[in-house]
Amino acid sequence: MNKQANTPADKPRMTSRRTRLVATSLGVSALLAIGGVAWASGLNYSAGNAAAPEARPDSTAGAPAHPANTQQGAASPDTARQGSASTAAAPGTLDPAAVPGARPTATKPSGPPEVNPAPVDRKGKTDQELAAIAQPTAAPVELTAKKTVKGGVSATITDMTAVQGVATGIGEVAGPAVRFKISVVNSTAAPLALDRALVDVSYGKDDAPASQLSGPDPAPFPASVAPGATGVAVFIFAVPLDARDTVTIHFNLEAETPIATFAGRAPAGNKP
Repeated sequence: MNKQANTPADKPRMTSRRTRLVATSLGVSALLAIGGVAWASGLNYSAGNAAAPEARPDSTAGAPAHPANTQQGAASPDTARQGSASTAAAPGTLDPAAVPGARPTATKPSGPPEVNPAPVDRKGKTDQELAAIAQPTAAPVELTAKKTVKGGVSATITDMTAVQGVATGIGEVAGPAVRFKISVVNSTAAPLALDRALVDVSYGKDDAPASQLSGPDPAPFPASVAPGATGVAVFIFAVPLDARDTVTIHFNLEAETPIATFAGRAPAGNKP
């Protein structure tokens, strides 16, 4: 198909079309230029935010740390509160020893344990309260040792022998037994009541309780012992022959006083 030649009437239209193309090209170029400027401004703004801000006179940035926090490894207040009492105090806290007039915490002195625990304080307590308090027991001594029961009162076990126990009471069973004497010395200035004193015996590794027997030849404590005098009683307890390596005797003078304890080897005797 042959292209028609441009007529004089077509020239104005072609000129108008070129003008529009040129205007459109200029507009697009302007828009691209404006977009490039805006993009470059955004990059500069982002870079400025990423950099460290310059310290201002009224700003705390770059200010020296508080002296209380300059120590290396100092814990924060929250961390210090979470630590145990045995750890060092957080920096900035006051040392009680450095405060004028502060009283240091008293420490319990170390030393040998007490032979006798403290007696039971019965003042101002009801019978129910006293019943809930366990009576203390003193550390054991040898069977033949002299034991101080309380101030001015001592007890000693003597004349321990192996016997054949006699059973005459209800529930008693005759058999191998040990017989011993307890002497209680009253060195106080007042009479000593022995009518409520109790004696019990246990034996073996399991500390099994021994049964008290009626004979031979028992003797109860006197009801009272005068100042400077001695009260004596004789007891018989059934103890198996094969369990006499470890025998424990408890002497309970009164509820307020710790129980005196004697422990050791008892005479074996002969099998019947």
